[in-house]
Amino acid sequence: MDIVSPEGFFYSVAKAGIKYQDRYDVALIYSKKPAQVAGVFTTNQIKAAPVKICMKRIRSGQAQALILNSGNANACTGQKGIEDALKITDYLAEKLNINKEHVLPLSTGVIGVHLPVEKIIKGVDELVNRLGNAQPIQVAEAIMTTDTFPKLTYRQIGEDTAVTILGICKGAGMICPNMATMLCAIVTDAKISSDLMKEALRDAVAQSFNSITVDGDMSTNDTVLMLANGESDVKIERKTTLWKQFKGALNELCIELSKMIVKDGEGATKFITVNVKGAKTAQDAKRVARAVANSLLVKTAFYGCDPNWGRVIAAVGYSGVAVKEEKIEIYINGICLFNRGFPTMRQEELKEILKEHEIEILINLNLGTGKATVFTTDLSEEYVRINSAYTT
Repeated sequence: MDIVSPEGFFYSVAKAGIKYQDRYDVALIYSKKPAQVAGVFTTNQIKAAPVKICMKRIRSGQAQALILNSGNANACTGQKGIEDALKITDYLAEKLNINKEHVLPLSTGVIGVHLPVEKIIKGVDELVNRLGNAQPIQVAEAIMTTDTFPKLTYRQIGEDTAVTILGICKGAGMICPNMATMLCAIVTDAKISSDLMKEALRDAVAQSFNSITVDGDMSTNDTVLMLANGESDVKIERKTTLWKQFKGALNELCIELSKMIVKDGEGATKFITVNVKGAKTAQDAKRVARAVANSLLVKTAFYGCDPNWGRVIAAVGYSGVAVKEEKIEIYINGICLFNRGFPTMRQEELKEILKEHEIEILINLNLGTGKATVFTTDLSEEYVRINSAYTT
């Protein structure tokens, strides 16, 4: 589909040669004026240098430029990693003639390797010289690592679609709540305070990027940043129709992007939705859903079309949530497999269902009103091949 960019944002990409020659690996997203900013970051205790810088800089509530790179995560690189990132962001700020505190770095790639600063500095020159010459899809392509396709989408709200929200992200492996090897830049021309935007972003991330898992590994670098430059002159305020529309559109956008990440999961052949309802609390429902979604036995069974639904109920049982076997119901693609303590269908029938590429597991605990959804994939030999050959 054609992608619409919000007013007042410009893009460029460059070939810095960070890991591979002759491919775009650095990108710039620039707002013509300082924008309101909000962010959500990895919960991993080991945080990459760019994450630390972003977490500190967004406290001001403003940003104007995002510089993104693939091929090097700049994680576990010590104080030098911080200094290297600051050299690059300071140089970019000087070239753009903007406040250096308003430049935010995002990195993805190999952990434990120092940034090739001089190469990236040359890339910055190219980014600035070519600013405005790239489209958002080229930014998405520049930050791909093991991704197989670029991930971006947009939403529009208000009269005459006056406000545009654009999201660009990457991710295919090391995907596990809460967010992992996942970078996402969201830009909008809405006029909204950073505090209100932060609230909307946190809610959207909770329903999307924090509800996906591919392999259960949590990254050092995952970052979601959102910039709002107000160029539409449409003000978003709490308790208004526009506020509801804005939150709804942002939720939809983040869920769509998160589903793209799962569908591009390394070696994945199936997209699996785990829905849990009837839990005592939403938190309990999420814990059960995550246990099932992260189970290697469940994932490999689905890959092999193995009708071993016992692996699903076993994961429910070890989730750490108090459940009652005699109350549990399990459905796959609408077909009941287990009903309040008893199996209800033949293995051969289930094997046919598991041949489908999109699968929904519905688990009803029948204990309350809590519910949650987690998106995941199966696990194939291709995942092992990719990750045995890719330096983390």
